[in-house]
Amino acid sequence: MHPRRRMAGLLVVLPLVLSAGCTGRNDEEPSATSTSSSSAATTESPGTSAGASPTDEQLPEDAAFPADTSDDGGAAQTGSGPDPAGQMRVAGLRLATHDGYDRLVIDLNTDGVPAWTTRYTEASGPGGGPVEIDGDAFLRVQLQTGADTGGQGQSQVTASPGPIAAVQTTGFFEGYEEVLIGIRGEEAPFRAFALTDPGRIVIDVRTAG
Repeated sequence: MHPRRRMAGLLVVLPLVLSAGCTGRNDEEPSATSTSSSSAATTESPGTSAGASPTDEQLPEDAAFPADTSDDGGAAQTGSGPDPAGQMRVAGLRLATHDGYDRLVIDLNTDGVPAWTTRYTEASGPGGGPVEIDGDAFLRVQLQTGADTGGQGQSQVTASPGPIAAVQTTGFFEGYEEVLIGIRGEEAPFRAFALTDPGRIVIDVRTAG
């Protein structure tokens, strides 16, 4: 073959090889995208929290932890950093169902926690007005935040089939912010404690009976 014809043949074959190689890589990309879409579509059960909990939120070994229906509460605790006066608020609600009990975590926007109380009461808001919430018994969490009430919305969680039917923040009154927990059936035994860095109130509600 003449040298010039041989070079022309090589020039024709080489682009075809490169084109075939590029086409093969493009065919693989939709598969990777499809896998990512499938992972992103995974949904969590209603009432459960997204993301990992802080490591100090240790769960009890089983549902036999000490609990009763009497009032509970605690004094204010400071965290590792200063908390601006008048700006402490409920930042979120996290609810998870475990074997024999539900755990509610009330997240604050501060490192410390205010003075707080937890007790069974009627389904009412901080000022005494009625509150529409699922449940047969109602556990009220009162937080002495001292915060200004401006610009605050309402947070609500509908629970899974554990003892907690629903949870919602009900607003502010005279320096207090409140969270109302609707309990299925009768008043269920509970325990409550505070954690700092970040500030949280943790409430474990045991299945009644």
